[in-house]
Amino acid sequence: MQRNLETYLNSWKSSPKRNPLLVLGARQVGKTFLLENFGREQFSKSFLFDFSQDRELHTIFDKNLDVKKIISDLSIKKNVDIDANRDLVILDEIQECPRALTALKYLNKEIPNGFIAATGSLLGVSLGVGESFPVGNVDRVFLRPMNFEEFLLALDEKKLHEIIAHYEKPSDITALAHGRLMDLLKYYLVTGGMPEIVAAFASSRKQLNGAFTQVRRLQKNLVDDYLGDFTKYSGNIKSIRIAQTYRSIPSQLAHAVDGSSNKFVFNKVLSHEKSNFESLAGPIEWLKSAGLIHQVPICNHVAVPLQGVSKQNQFKLYLSDVGILGQMASLPPSSIYSSDYGTYKGYFIENFVLQELIAKHEKEVFSWGENTSEIEFLMESGGEILPIEVKSGKNAKAKSLGVYRRKYHPKKSVLISTLPPEQRSGLLQLPLYLAHKAIVMTD
Repeated sequence: MQRNLETYLNSWKSSPKRNPLLVLGARQVGKTFLLENFGREQFSKSFLFDFSQDRELHTIFDKNLDVKKIISDLSIKKNVDIDANRDLVILDEIQECPRALTALKYLNKEIPNGFIAATGSLLGVSLGVGESFPVGNVDRVFLRPMNFEEFLLALDEKKLHEIIAHYEKPSDITALAHGRLMDLLKYYLVTGGMPEIVAAFASSRKQLNGAFTQVRRLQKNLVDDYLGDFTKYSGNIKSIRIAQTYRSIPSQLAHAVDGSSNKFVFNKVLSHEKSNFESLAGPIEWLKSAGLIHQVPICNHVAVPLQGVSKQNQFKLYLSDVGILGQMASLPPSSIYSSDYGTYKGYFIENFVLQELIAKHEKEVFSWGENTSEIEFLMESGGEILPIEVKSGKNAKAKSLGVYRRKYHPKKSVLISTLPPEQRSGLLQLPLYLAHKAIVMTD
């Protein structure tokens, strides 16, 4: 599984000044595999220590955090001399041992520019009790589900990957390539970007029905794991609120009657207590920190910075993975493959586009709505605000984008749909599989 983050890891390795590296992300996004593969390819020796599997590891960090003792004990565990100035040391699932997280501060001071990396699931919400985060002593990077480019590589579609990776102008996409990419995109909308699920699909896609069945089973298992994590990391009472909030997102998406998204509705999310912004703000922040959802603030008018014109209690919520959305919404893969998303049609494609934008740019994304007009996504780029309207079908009549352009006169705007790419005056039309190019092509 080739991941785009490998470029960052190589830069970290070659940097003359490096801190210990924290690779953060939700469960099963491929953090451990990424670092293990990095160790195999870029180091003569690498050593992985899994805090979730080996409880004895925790005792190494129980008392004083003496760096020489820590490295010595880790060497004893592997029965080999470990040199962190030469070898890659991977502290896996570090959220299971908060003292190990604190130890990164001292490892950084005693072994400056050492090759020390860690992975953490739910790190932002599960740690910190009695321990301090080593601010300024670690480099953090977030690994998200595989995007469509990475999905193409996983399916060994190297030529099509090359086409979209190096896309510059509409003529780069032939009719044949467009049709093939749209077909493969349907696969991605079913599987999503969780590496284990993508790998399972890639190995069995010759028998499509069986592959889709396996995908849904693995997705259900993953959602069950998430629900188990809610209790493990937040306690029984909080976990009920978190689980009900998480489960409500797909069901709220089904309430759209016109195919376009509405703001998240707080009423009736919780079954045994009053639901309002105050009661749900904590669970929503927890889910965001865990990397399981995306929150998109809504702006009723537009100005830079967008954060200043958005309201705290008006936003949309999406899931971090479109495949998980399909499973939780009980959408049959056959419906998705035939481009029949039912009441989820607009939301489903919006969720995909949002994933692509965030995975590529790691910038906050906003939405706009005034009267009956709305633009799905707004992003700030170079001091300008870029409006991005999303259409799930072949209808390229972007009425809301027209209203927005007449009112705010943006220098550039983007329409994302199922149609091939096209460049018009001040408007860039991109097919769904090039959604991640929206900012790149308009900068």
